[in-house]
Amino acid sequence: MSIEAEFVDQAAFNNVLRQVRADGDPTRWFVIGHVPDTPSKLTVVGSGTDVNEMSGYFDDSQIQYALARVEETIDVSVTVKFVYIHWNGQGVGFAIRGRYGVVEGFVQGLLSPFHLAIKTHSREETTAGYIAGEIGRQSGQLSKVRDDVASAPNPNRPIGATKTPAPKVSTQGADVKVSGDIADVLSELRNVDSEVNCVALHYPENNIKNGLVVLLIGNQGVGSLSEFLTEDAVVYALVRVIDIVDEIPTVKYAQVKWVGDRVKPMTKAKIATQTGEIARIMGSAHVSITASHRNEVTDRAVMDRVMAASGTKKVVT
Repeated sequence: MSIEAEFVDQAAFNNVLRQVRADGDPTRWFVIGHVPDTPSKLTVVGSGTDVNEMSGYFDDSQIQYALARVEETIDVSVTVKFVYIHWNGQGVGFAIRGRYGVVEGFVQGLLSPFHLAIKTHSREETTAGYIAGEIGRQSGQLSKVRDDVASAPNPNRPIGATKTPAPKVSTQGADVKVSGDIADVLSELRNVDSEVNCVALHYPENNIKNGLVVLLIGNQGVGSLSEFLTEDAVVYALVRVIDIVDEIPTVKYAQVKWVGDRVKPMTKAKIATQTGEIARIMGSAHVSITASHRNEVTDRAVMDRVMAASGTKKVVT
């Protein structure tokens, strides 16, 4: 069971959340907590530019939550990752944990989406070094992404190179059910000679209990997704694009996670726990984009992320 809570200063929370989510904003983290003895009231405890400063804002006598923006280097690409922290102070009694625990699902939904969730009472486990290690372990498969370089452009077929095998997909992952045809569809996308350059998965009727099924098999890139990106939908997509690196056409893959603005907080919290399994299902990608606005999921927006990842510009995923 989960109950909703409200902020003493909603505008302050909205502002700090926007700052941490914004690429290039110096604010990299914030911590929120409960008003004393009031599980349904939340307040912003602190925020800052150095993730290592965050640990000083966790109170051993409190239940608190945090969102941090950190960086991970995959090959030569610098990618931004979001980390959710649920702090359970060592001095918090069992009964109090129970009273406040019913709010966590709601808070997770507010701070979703994120790439990694940490539940801890140890300040060491909230430091930049520890977080970087956990992210590296979680995305170990993604760190092995390689570029497929096209030998030469061919106007008669998509520019490509050697075929990249699709990941093996089980019919059931950690809380993620998938239909049996997903592996074949992703394999077709990974075949650079195929016209298919966009595959999307979704939950029928926007109910995650229904499991993931194929929503779209397209050949118009990101443009194929437009009509399916509704405010109440959760959509996962993998797109194959061509990036020109040192005048050489290079195959790149972009993973898109769409979470509509009207998706319920509890649903957001649930899918946040599935992030690692979804990454394994979709397979390796050079960039990962989380979006809730259509202007974040256009051909231009995706290529900007891909091209930025190929150079030194930092991108948010």
